Amino acid sequence: MRGRFSPADKLGLEGPGGAFEEVAVVLEIRSAAPAERVGALVAHAERGCHSSQSLRAPVPVRLLARLNGNDLQP
Repeated sequence: MRGRFSPADKLGLEGPGGAFEEVAVVLEIRSAAPAERVGALVAHAERGCHSSQSLRAPVPVRLLARLNGNDLQP
């Protein structure tokens, strides 16, 4: 997995924010199975991948920070 983003936000500089600009997943498969079967398996796995689906259709993200068991207000 490879991600590309601007580090400006992390360094306190003006920039586009800390979100990924791109995420690339490289899947290397070695198999004697026919390409059609492997391709179907990869497509099935991709449809069921929660991480991949969440990146494609963003969902709200909440941060619940706790300090010594007590909620911490950011």
